[in-house]
Amino acid sequence: MPKFLTPENHLTKCNYGWILLWMSIVLSALLCRPPIPVDETRYLSVAWEMWQIGQFLVPHINGIPYSHKPPMLFWLMGAGWKIFGVNSWSARLTAPIFGLLTILLTVRLARLLWPGRDNLYRLIPYVFIGTLFWSFYATLTMFDIPMSFFSLVAWAGLWSQGRGKRYSGWFFYGIAIALGILTKGPVILIYTVPAALLAPWWLNRKQVFSWTWWYSFFFLATVTGILAALAWAIPAAKAGGEVYGQTLLFGQTAGRLIHSFAHQRPFYWYVVLLPFLFFPWLFHPAILTTTGRKSLTPQDRFCLSILIPGFVLLSAVSGKQVHYLLPLFPAAVLLIARRLTSTQSIPPFPRRLLPIFLLVLSLSLTIVPFFPLQGGDGDMLRLLPHWLGVIPLLAAFFLHSRQQSPTGIFDTAAILVGMLIMFHLALARPLHKIYQEEAIGEKIHMAQTTGKQVAVYPARMADQFQFAGRLTDTLFPQQTMEDIVRWSQTHKGQCVLLFLDKNEYPFFSHDGTVPPFVNRWMIFRSTDGIPADYNLWKSTVKFSTLQQS
Repeated sequence: MPKFLTPENHLTKCNYGWILLWMSIVLSALLCRPPIPVDETRYLSVAWEMWQIGQFLVPHINGIPYSHKPPMLFWLMGAGWKIFGVNSWSARLTAPIFGLLTILLTVRLARLLWPGRDNLYRLIPYVFIGTLFWSFYATLTMFDIPMSFFSLVAWAGLWSQGRGKRYSGWFFYGIAIALGILTKGPVILIYTVPAALLAPWWLNRKQVFSWTWWYSFFFLATVTGILAALAWAIPAAKAGGEVYGQTLLFGQTAGRLIHSFAHQRPFYWYVVLLPFLFFPWLFHPAILTTTGRKSLTPQDRFCLSILIPGFVLLSAVSGKQVHYLLPLFPAAVLLIARRLTSTQSIPPFPRRLLPIFLLVLSLSLTIVPFFPLQGGDGDMLRLLPHWLGVIPLLAAFFLHSRQQSPTGIFDTAAILVGMLIMFHLALARPLHKIYQEEAIGEKIHMAQTTGKQVAVYPARMADQFQFAGRLTDTLFPQQTMEDIVRWSQTHKGQCVLLFLDKNEYPFFSHDGTVPPFVNRWMIFRSTDGIPADYNLWKSTVKFSTLQQS
């Protein structure tokens, strides 16, 4: 049994509970929630196409080399299929397993930073899984949770090297750089390089032979990690063709770091979200009363040398998504757990603080669906059960009754995790009604098995159904409705897949399958009759637009 799970004090009963909570979160997500478009469905489709065509050097999607992400996650999905056969659950379990490993490695790093602090080690898993932001994203098939793990490997290597390890720390640092690049690209450097550069701030000079040697080995380990990743990237760039090679080696990184082509948001966007991302722990009295009042220890400075530069650099990049912050999250958890255990006994939350937040959430979930919301968001909200607000109401009741107990932190984490699990259960039916990728994928598969070609509009939907339908032939993406009409005229008796607004679909749904998808409608039908329907649609939409204006 690992030492940090041995029964040594009054927190013993919480040693194993977090594992059960983690398993419950993951199982509820996999059983209740379908793969979410557009990211999860795309990544599953890329992994499937690599597996189906046997091309593991260059990721492909719809027959085209996929340059947006390196292949590590896809390789791991394929490894799961090699063992268990092609299935959804093993592929979707890949990223959550990294979430579990991230928790365990964070505990390990805490043991290196603060030896002998058993209460701290036991608390860390509950801070992780009690943070709704982490617990939700840790169940998604995305790249940021594996990046969290590889960032932790690099940080552990840095701290170990700073404490006298002979070169082994730099070895693990270089390995983490290589694996991080193979997972999500050079962005791993944002999470790992600042702490190494700021070593004089958190590391005592007496513990380092010389700073010249420190930075020399840092440079060597970083370059070695990059070269190790290039051992895949260069052959892949040659095999994937000139366009793929240019995009892989230069276009994506430069585009994202200099001027993002997607998810552009203001510099302060992450700052506004921080209270929600770290809910509820930022509102704990131990955090509010100790922050800034005590002198910083080397361990505090080490964590801050990760968090502050990484946060600033990510804020400076124009393209922002909340999950980009996940690889920084373990460093924040270390500081939060350290503050929560900085006194002899852990103070509880104020009795009414968290219940009030949850009551506000309950009220919002209850009344917002009744508002006359316009657009796709309103369409999606109307599919959610109106009683959903009862779940945070129940959580507020239990928190109000349990927060003054000696294990209030653990009770808080367990109740919030229970709320997330109940959300999964409550939303299972609406989510499967909104996201019907399996039904659509099956229709495409049946058409392709009879020798029919399938065109898709808009083109961005052509990478969503390869895994759901286990497709073996490519789809034909079309940029405009005019392209669909021209394609239909030259491909009589073939099929089209259209993703349309609710005022458009009636004119294309004749003899077709019309399931809802996300916040619009997905139509699968024959090409026969489309030109006439298109002319009717075009004139009707124009008339409808004039009426609305």
